[in-house]
Amino acid sequence: MTESASVRRPLPTWDQVAALRDFINGRTYAAAAPTIRLSGEPPHTPGSALARVAEVNGALYEITSFLCRRLYDELEAGRPGSIAGTLWDALLTVTAAWHEDPELPAWVKDQLPVKPH
Repeated sequence: MTESASVRRPLPTWDQVAALRDFINGRTYAAAAPTIRLSGEPPHTPGSALARVAEVNGALYEITSFLCRRLYDELEAGRPGSIAGTLWDALLTVTAAWHEDPELPAWVKDQLPVKPH
């Protein structure tokens, strides 16, 4: 995404970042539910579909957490700059996978990047 695209998109409030983080993490958790093991269960076989789903979900959770922490820092600084716009664009790009999800907050849909057909 170009810098001009992030300039046109308004920066989120702290509460909007939290709402989007919770939405992404909720979808990540729901997708990972089949991979959750009870205490004492053996680990998933390395390279298995369940092991890979768990890895991908863990990575998405870490990416989302990192982006949100950095964006919170930028917003808290009082004068967020272009880095804040880039972080917000990255979170919206992650969220675009759920653009048709009925539980996606309505205010997010207008900000999602347009995907080419």
